[in-house]
Amino acid sequence: MNTENNVAQRYSELSHDTLDLPVLAKRCNLLTEILVDCNSLPQIQPVCRCLDAYLDVVKQALVESMSDFYVVELDEEQEKPKKREGLLKETETKCDYCRALSHVLLVSHFDREMLPYLTGLLHDITHDMAGDLVVPPPQQVVIHLPAHPN
Repeated sequence: MNTENNVAQRYSELSHDTLDLPVLAKRCNLLTEILVDCNSLPQIQPVCRCLDAYLDVVKQALVESMSDFYVVELDEEQEKPKKREGLLKETETKCDYCRALSHVLLVSHFDREMLPYLTGLLHDITHDMAGDLVVPPPQQVVIHLPAHPN
């Protein structure tokens, strides 16, 4: 059984293709907020397993969604494409950092005093990653018209 099927069996929500990157990012944020409130390894492990599954899907979605879109920087001297970099390359890197931290929390033995710092760092990076993916709703403009006396 491959990892993707295993994830789908554990977290049925991830087996549906109805989740887009912003929704996945919001779910990751929620899970890291839960992690920040955890204070023991037995509390952390199930949350980290779930977070790992979501972060794997985010990583896969980032790779798939950005595979056809690249930023091309032109070398001023030659006017030829010099470097190809994905539009959300930094976001993908943040996702990798989150996956690494989540893995450390899941499998490593660490000083209990470090727990709030590790979960806090994971929380901050996840929220920063989500900021790249979640577009705030447009603000509605309210126009106040002066009252006309009758």
